[in-house]
Amino acid sequence: MTRKIPIISLEDFEAKAKKPTMMKSLVLNIAEGIEDNLESVNVAEIKNHDIILSVPKTEWKSGLENAMNYYIEKEEYEECSKIRNLIEKIK
Repeated sequence: MTRKIPIISLEDFEAKAKKPTMMKSLVLNIAEGIEDNLESVNVAEIKNHDIILSVPKTEWKSGLENAMNYYIEKEEYEECSKIRNLIEKIK
C-alpha cells in the first residue's frame, strides 16, 4: 500500500504554514508505522527539493507528544485521545 504524504514548499515548511497538515500526517503515518512494525515513517515531501521528511521509530514518542500539545492547543480532544492510545502502544 502506498502511503500518502503531503508535498509542501520549503517556504511553507520553514514558516510552519502547513502545521495542521504536518501534524495530521505525522499522527497517521506513525499509527501505520506502529501497526506495521516499521523502523521509520515518511511524513512529508519538500516540493522541488527531492527531500522526504522521515521520522525514525526512536522519535515517534516525542513526535506524538508534540502533536498532542498541538491538538490540546486547538482543543481537538478526540485527536488527543487517539494520540494517547498510540503513545501507550509505543511504551
